[in-house]
Amino acid sequence: MEAAEAGLKERAIKHFEAKASLYAERYVVQASGDVLQPRHRAILQMVHEVKLPQGSRILDLGCGPGALSFDLAKRGYRGVGLDAAPAMVQRSRLRAAAEGLSGLWRYQLGDVEALPFRNECFDAAVCAGVIEYLPRDEHMLREAARVLKRGGRFVLCVTNKYGYTVSLSGIMHRIQKVPGARNLASMLRRIVVGGKYGAMEFGFVPRKHRPWAVRELMVKHGFRIDKDQYIHFTLLPAPFCALTSKLRLAIDERLDVLDRTPLRVIGSCYLMCARKEMA
Repeated sequence: MEAAEAGLKERAIKHFEAKASLYAERYVVQASGDVLQPRHRAILQMVHEVKLPQGSRILDLGCGPGALSFDLAKRGYRGVGLDAAPAMVQRSRLRAAAEGLSGLWRYQLGDVEALPFRNECFDAAVCAGVIEYLPRDEHMLREAARVLKRGGRFVLCVTNKYGYTVSLSGIMHRIQKVPGARNLASMLRRIVVGGKYGAMEFGFVPRKHRPWAVRELMVKHGFRIDKDQYIHFTLLPAPFCALTSKLRLAIDERLDVLDRTPLRVIGSCYLMCARKEMA
């Protein structure tokens, strides 16, 4: 069991190293159903609502190509972007330099389960699209609590086990193994959406979380949850939701209202903002 769990993390690092260019493109060339931009906007809004003082130091756990940290820098925040994939770190550094943001943010390789920072040195931390690729939750949560100052904020996003949009992910993983299936999916995406890269391909199935269980773990590690939100609602489950992209009817955006109803529990992501209480 331990070997299989460790394998998930290693496969994920190799995946993000190989797909760095694809992920960078997904922030620009979007399809209906892509989670990156809706999640990005929701996190920025949550950070805004916290009203962190200008100059607050933020840790971006699993920074990817750096998109979130760039927008945080433009809002006057400084910090560190950490990622386990060298290609992601290099992309972030190059873009930060090109946009004149290197003085506010730096980027480095690192393991979110063993952070290379001293205790209580960040005012806030953000973690999205990361915990799904770890073999367990506890190590990352413990490390986040360790490096945050007392009263520091932690914004965490997980993939909802009960999410409608991601309900077919296991089936699609098996279908992609059929010869020619991924090439066909990639061709259809390029026709409908555009962009150089096609359909996303994982050699594994990322984990999903039960929101109530994550909340319990957050409390266990010394956090008090101040705000939560379900995000990313689509008319069709992935990957079929991409087919509505050319309609340009903003269907998915209109479905965000579901977060204010009992149907919020089918959102594909569960986003929390918590405060560190324990020293």
